Amino acid sequence: MAEKNTVEVVIDGKIYRLSGNESDSYMHEVAGYLNNRIAEFRKEFRYYNKLDDSLKALLLEINICDDFFVEQEKTRKARIAREEQEREAYAAKRDLVNMQMKLETALQQLADAQKKLAEYEIQERLRADGAKG
Repeated sequence: MAEKNTVEVVIDGKIYRLSGNESDSYMHEVAGYLNNRIAEFRKEFRYYNKLDDSLKALLLEINICDDFFVEQEKTRKARIAREEQEREAYAAKRDLVNMQMKLETALQQLADAQKKLAEYEIQERLRADGAKG
């Protein structure tokens, strides 16, 4: 079982103790994310500081959910693009195998034709030699 970490972080000017299985740096990163979102609200909403704490929390929760859904959609689109690329790669490999098989067939036909040509040339030389002699 992973070791539980406890770390003190500052969120919106208040010190909190966070505990979890994640690293200290990860928990600081989460706190930093929250602080950035709160700072954005302060810039965007002139009266943010005058809002009730529960409304501030709700705004933060809604925006974090929105961030989550946006990232989920990006992940879904990336998965679809990866699956399409895999299908295209499979089709390209299949086409390559088919072309290799056609090439092998063509090379065999060429070898057969060259062999027949060589036999024909030998027969022609024999006939020409026979006609001379």
